[in-house]
Amino acid sequence: MKTLLRIFAMAVLTFVMVSLTSCTTNERDRVNDAKDETVTVDFDSDRNELRDELREIRNDIDRQLEKIDKKLDRASKGKDVDKDRVALEKANRDLTQERSKVDRSLEDVENASKETWSDIKVAAKNTSRDVKTAFQKMGNELEALFDDNDTQD
Repeated sequence: MKTLLRIFAMAVLTFVMVSLTSCTTNERDRVNDAKDETVTVDFDSDRNELRDELREIRNDIDRQLEKIDKKLDRASKGKDVDKDRVALEKANRDLTQERSKVDRSLEDVENASKETWSDIKVAAKNTSRDVKTAFQKMGNELEALFDDNDTQD
């Protein structure tokens, strides 16, 4: 009888150990799944945030390009000084180049995968910063030009 009781106790103990090991594995899987979901959410939110920022910069550049085009139309009618037209054409080229940079970066962000995200995120943020700086510098120069032209009208 003692032998039978020992065998039964060993069987129960083995069952308990297997059950505990299974619980640990399930818990570990659940934690890993939660981490994957968090990474996915972070990736998506970061990508959406950066995409929105780049689109906003592109829209700002487009608005500035429209102003320049209008000024160039007036300049082509001979009313504005030739020097102003040259400055406007240069600004148009520069802004178009900056817009191209933003478009390329935006395309990279939209096509990014989780594996490539960290590199693309750094590159896109650098592009955003550089374009903002160049846009602000050009904006200051153009404001002065627009103010000068408006006083001539």
